[in-house]
Amino acid sequence: MNTPTDLSTLPGNIDLRLVAVDMDGTLLDDGKNFPPALDALLDALDDRGIVFAPSSGRQVWTLLDMFPGRPGMTVIGENGAIVMKDGREVSSSPVDHGTIRRAVALVREAVAEGLDGGLVMCGKKSAYVERTDDRFVEGVLPYYHRTEKVEDQLGVLDRIESGELNDDIVKLAVMCFDDVLPLAERTLARFADTHQYAVSGRNWADLQIRGVDKGRAVRALQAEIGAGRDQTAAFGDFHNDISMLKEARWSFAMANAHAEVVEEAAYIAPSNNDDGVGSVLRGILGIG
Repeated sequence: MNTPTDLSTLPGNIDLRLVAVDMDGTLLDDGKNFPPALDALLDALDDRGIVFAPSSGRQVWTLLDMFPGRPGMTVIGENGAIVMKDGREVSSSPVDHGTIRRAVALVREAVAEGLDGGLVMCGKKSAYVERTDDRFVEGVLPYYHRTEKVEDQLGVLDRIESGELNDDIVKLAVMCFDDVLPLAERTLARFADTHQYAVSGRNWADLQIRGVDKGRAVRALQAEIGAGRDQTAAFGDFHNDISMLKEARWSFAMANAHAEVVEEAAYIAPSNNDDGVGSVLRGILGIG
């Protein structure tokens, strides 16, 4: 566990306009619970005109569902592949269909040989899974609330290409019940030279087009709301948060963060189990 930064060493007049916050291991505690005082904090940020943007590998619809009663919530979904604000799309980056088709084949082969996982095709409108047993779907649904069970993921691509289905695939994700690395290395990692590949947790790895990550999403939001790097704070704990931290002058690794994340951040926040995000924001903004 890393030692949090003494907030009294930070300036007392920080002009924030954007706060980008990872979810798992950062805003949520280890039990996947929100900190108890979050609603009051979000109200205070709204009153000050500060945009609060949950940033996650989760689907945008899942993120919006997690913040009921806050219409127009700004969210960064699919590790930066889609950004929504005020109910509209700010940016998105679809994956090329040739890569998707090859990835589907590789995952099918790996699963057939005994690896206990599967592929999630993450669309703007819905996620699509062809492994449809209850155990797998129940592992996917907490992150992808809009998930459609299909017989053939390649058939979904055919429908998109023909215009029958109005959707775009913005990310591929593999989920494995054991350590994800053996499955990821046989599948999505094979595209790392040409695409954006990231391990986003013990059980998950993601693939997007090159250059798409949480950092790019933060830049899109900064342009949208007219905020600069000096007016941005970011919080994260894992490798896929590093690009986001680099876009913020006020970058905080959580006390529970991976060592490589700590190296990239300017400061350290208390752990996710100690309401680290809220503690920092209330401290630097003088919110009681």
